Formats: sequence, structure tokens, C-alpha cells
Amino acid sequence: MHVLLPSLSDSLHIRLFSTGNLALGDWWIDTDHIRSMWRLCRADAEGAWLEYDSNTYALPAGRFALVPPGLRFKAHLNGPVRLFYIHFEVIGWPTSAVHSVFPEPVTLQDDPFRDALGEALSKEVEEADHLGPALSCRVKSLAHLAMATLEDDLPSEKVAMVRHVADGQLDLLEVLQFIDRNIHEPLDNARLAEIAHSSESCFIRRFREAMGQTPARYVQNRRVARAAELLVCTNYSVDEIAQRCGFANRFYFSRVFSERVGRPPVRYRNERPVDRRAVGGGNGSN
Repeated sequence: MHVLLPSLSDSLHIRLFSTGNLALGDWWIDTDHIRSMWRLCRADAEGAWLEYDSNTYALPAGRFALVPPGLRFKAHLNGPVRLFYIHFEVIGWPTSAVHSVFPEPVTLQDDPFRDALGEALSKEVEEADHLGPALSCRVKSLAHLAMATLEDDLPSEKVAMVRHVADGQLDLLEVLQFIDRNIHEPLDNARLAEIAHSSESCFIRRFREAMGQTPARYVQNRRVARAAELLVCTNYSVDEIAQRCGFANRFYFSRVFSERVGRPPVRYRNERPVDRRAVGGGNGSN
């Protein structure tokens, strides 16, 4: 029997941000402010929890949890906890719209296939010297499986809401992917409107309606997110990261990054204990 059914997976264009298997410490308590990320994580023990909107959410030991984008939280830690995590983005899903559907963290129901893959990947990520194409594909597969589980857990009306949001972004997908591929280049409205086969005024209006922000604001947020990734996972200098992410110079990059993330680039890099051999890069660290 061949069955073809509509699913959220049709509109899931996932971009990996980072992954790791690390002992939690002060770097985790003073968490970053990159709000566009989904966080899929599994703690090996109790003792880590999030505080948000006068609520608390304890990360369950041995089970996967999804923290949606847009959630402002403070992390807490009481005792030794090791965390396997995947940070990823769903391209084209506006954070504000997602937050209206997913206002709080979700503990995923058990799934033997997904959980076995997660167990294997947590060990593989911990032992890997770099995140090559094959491992990247497997990590992304786990993110897809987590989102599939989330869809199974959602009431039908919320599934319909998410599909409505996702369907509304399809005509912008080419533009969003172009931005990610060319984040180091000038990306003004006129150039993006040309990619969208639209007049500049119509493109700006459509983009704001679909994404909840102007094209310029979205591009700047993407630059900051890419810079945060490079700071953690490479040894590129701050000057080189600024150039690779499309900022005019180091000083402008540092100002924008500090405004968005709450700390300057060098401090952000130094607070995160990630093996920078994972991606490779330049020789400088400042």
C-alpha cells in the first residue's frame, strides 16, 4: 500500500546551528540570547531546569525535550548534568508565529527508533573530531524525527496553525535560502526583491506580513546567528568573522552582536567550552 499524506515535514527546511555532548556549567547558566533557534536536548541526570514567565521546566533525565524559539528563559543547574543537544533553525518559520503555537518547552513522548538514534549520536558527537557530511545528515535526521514526534503530540488545531504559518512562507523560501548562502555579501531590498521576482515595495510588504520583520532586520539577525556559530565552532578571528558574515567592520559587528546577544563577541566565544576543531577555521581567537 502506498500512502501520501500532508505533513509538517513538507515545510521543514532545517539548518543545523550546533550540536554537542557537554557537561553543563556556568557557561550554560549564563545562556545566550539567540532566540531563533530550536533546542533539542537530552540530559543524562536530573538537576537542570529553565525558568520562564514565572514558570519552571525541569529537563527530564534520559528523555528528549524541545525548547522552541522565542522563549525567554533563565537556565539553572543543581548538580552534575551532561547534556546532548542540537540547536537548529527551521528556515522560514517566523519566531513570533512559532512562539504563539509553542509557548513553552515540550517533553517528547518516547519513540524507540528516534531514541536509539539519539543514543548513538550522542556518543558519536562526543567522540567526533569534526562534524562531517555523514554525521551532519544523521544529526539533522534526529531533528526531523523530533519535529515529527512533536506533530504527533499536537492537537489538530495547532497542527493546522503551524501548517498555515509554514505554507505562507513557501513563496519566500528561495529568498530565505539565498540570504543564507550569500550572508557575506550586501543584501539590500532591491537585490532581494529581484530574487523574489517582485517590485521592491511589494516585496518589503510581503516579507513583513510573512516574517513579522523587515528584510533588513531579518538579514541582520541571520548575520548575528551565523557569527555566533563561527565564534563557537571555529578559530576564525573576530575580524574575519565580521567579514564572513557581511558586517562592514569589526567595530560595527561588535556593537550589533552585543546589542543582540547581550555580550561582545570575544566574551561570547570564551564562555563556551566547544572544541573548535569541529569545523576548522583560521588561526586567531580574538
